[in-house]
Amino acid sequence: MSLTAEDRQHMVRLHLEKAHAFLTEADEYFSMGRFSTSANRFYYACFHAIHALFVKDNLYPKTHEGMNIMFGLHYIKTNLFDNKYGAFVTRLEYLREKADYNIMFEVSKTDLEDMQPMAHELVMEIEKFVKS
Repeated sequence: MSLTAEDRQHMVRLHLEKAHAFLTEADEYFSMGRFSTSANRFYYACFHAIHALFVKDNLYPKTHEGMNIMFGLHYIKTNLFDNKYGAFVTRLEYLREKADYNIMFEVSKTDLEDMQPMAHELVMEIEKFVKS
């Protein structure tokens, strides 16, 4: 995909806005005890923040798995971001998939308690990175 620098900046901003909106929704669902929906929103907040990175650097994965792989290769293994974020995104995606597609599975408060602050932290770290 060939975008101008201005187009990329605009898309980065839109991805970050979406990430923040999803964080807000995730926190609201968490406080209401709707943990499966909250897991979905936390995942997509991180998804959009990571995509802001990708747009900035002209990277375009085609799948969620591709996003995880590219995030690992381009940002975790190069030490631009702490290794904990790679593991976190993988865990969060797994939890989101189980919550969305497995009718026998419900996300618990315990499942999300450590993920909530980590999602906020990752979005904030990515935002600082793309603005630097």
